Amino acid sequence: MSAGLPASAADPASPAPDRRLKELENALQKGQAEQQQINQRADQLAKEMDDLRNSMVNAARAVQEHEETLSELELQLTDLTALEKDKAGTLELRRQQMNGVLTALERLAFRPSEALIAQPTSPADTVRSAILLRNVLPQIQDSAKVLRAELDSLASVRADVARQKKKISATAAKLDDEHRRLSTLYGRKKQLQQETEEQRQETAKRLQAMAAEAEDLRDLLARLEQEKKRREQEAAERVQAERAAREAEKIAAKAAREAEIAAAKAAREAAAATLKAEKEKHEAEIIAARQAKQAEEQAARTAKEAQAKADKATREADAAAAKMGPASRQGPAPWSRPFSQAEGEMPFPARGRVVARFGQNNESGSPSRGITIAPRPGAQVVSPYDGQVVFAGPFRGYGLLLIIEHGEGYHTLLAGMARIDGNVGQHLLPGEPVGVMGQSESKPLLYVELRRNGQPVNPLPWFTAHKTKVSG
Repeated sequence: MSAGLPASAADPASPAPDRRLKELENALQKGQAEQQQINQRADQLAKEMDDLRNSMVNAARAVQEHEETLSELELQLTDLTALEKDKAGTLELRRQQMNGVLTALERLAFRPSEALIAQPTSPADTVRSAILLRNVLPQIQDSAKVLRAELDSLASVRADVARQKKKISATAAKLDDEHRRLSTLYGRKKQLQQETEEQRQETAKRLQAMAAEAEDLRDLLARLEQEKKRREQEAAERVQAERAAREAEKIAAKAAREAEIAAAKAAREAAAATLKAEKEKHEAEIIAARQAKQAEEQAARTAKEAQAKADKATREADAAAAKMGPASRQGPAPWSRPFSQAEGEMPFPARGRVVARFGQNNESGSPSRGITIAPRPGAQVVSPYDGQVVFAGPFRGYGLLLIIEHGEGYHTLLAGMARIDGNVGQHLLPGEPVGVMGQSESKPLLYVELRRNGQPVNPLPWFTAHKTKVSG
């Protein structure tokens, strides 16, 4: 009888721990699969963002090339139009001269030679008229040849004008296509950046308030640097507080487990002392219960170890992201190459003529602290080098102002745009579009300033030699 009791007691109790262990294992596998899908989606989103930014850089470069070609074609058309007007005036003058001569010749041609003798003039005058008529005819023929050549030249110029207008029309169509493609890329970029838009808006509002309080641009740059350090310090303190809270939870959980194990051990010892007399009768039942408890504890330990590994990986990723700052979660690490090594290699922010150079007196009579470029209306503006947007918005005396930090104390300032497409905290690639110029009738002007440690420096030597013309 005593040998049969353990078997009957073990049969109904044994499936429960096995079923519980299998459920835990399935849940762990499902969680790991979901985590892997999330990681894959994050990798795909990051790759799509990188591809999108590269496509925007290429599209902006194509827009600037078409803008420059269109400006050159329009200048050539102006020259051809002036040439056409000049040739038409010359031909009109020649036509009037020829009309007078031909009219006189017609009158002489309709008179017979007997009428010339009957005219009340001296014979000498009649002879001189005949000689003059004979000498004028070759000159008239030569003038007719020149006139035909001038007419052919005018026709050629007008054909060139027509061809030039066709080229301008084709180039303008290509420019419109590139603008539409760039507009599509802007829409996709905004869609990918919706997750961080609220944080960017909050930072932009705080920076806008700082800009209103700043007395000058140097004070603004100093406040921006303080704001950046404050954000980094808050992130570090938040990570440290979360780490301390997790450590406290681990210590409390460990103490609770140890107390539970001690209580269970004491209970088992008391039960063993109390039920020592019935040890043989319930030995099989106690062994079955112990095995079930050990299986459940093993499953719990396996789940806790897996959770601890996942928490550790999450903490390490959060600590690394907080240490690198907000820009590290939006793209590649900023400043892949020191800015001081980019002198003479940066592209101009916009294509056009440099109408005011560094150090020249401006309208107020003070020396300019940057350069001024005269691009086309609606021209594309790009980032001259990689960096992080630290300010984007209106600032007194500058209009819409965009400030890009490049590291090593260097900042680029762009002012005069009708629209800014960069956001505070965004990391930019070289040549990435950041805004467009206005479409008004007045000539748009882009002001470019380069500063090192708050002091203006001449930006022209930093830009690469290009078709952009420098006047003065």
